[in-house]
Amino acid sequence: MVRLLSAKPSDPSPIDWAQHSTEHPFAGIERQTVHGENQTIVRYIYQPGSIFPVHRHPEEQVTIVLSGSIDFTVDGRPLTLSAGESALIPADVPHGATVTGSDVVETLNTMSPRRRIDPMTPGPEDEGAA
Repeated sequence: MVRLLSAKPSDPSPIDWAQHSTEHPFAGIERQTVHGENQTIVRYIYQPGSIFPVHRHPEEQVTIVLSGSIDFTVDGRPLTLSAGESALIPADVPHGATVTGSDVVETLNTMSPRRRIDPMTPGPEDEGAA
């Protein structure tokens, strides 16, 4: 479940990640989420060997790697990003990530428009799927 934290436009306070709750969507992955009115920003911390399964969502995503190196699969194609690199993942394109190196990876991901549901939550089209 995505915890919805919202910032008011009239409250331009800095985001202090230490003050936001942390979720663990998959083994070795920490997630913190902040929602604005029109976009969502997600901070991920990936431990070595962690895997974020292939998924898709209706939001366009920009991923910025702050530390480490991470291997993505985007629409079936490999993409490796290291600290200082970023990628734009179009809306509804399947993508996932794996940390194959020995370093912890930190990323910031922006989603636009604002995320409304967790992409790993089955939707009506997934009912009855294995």
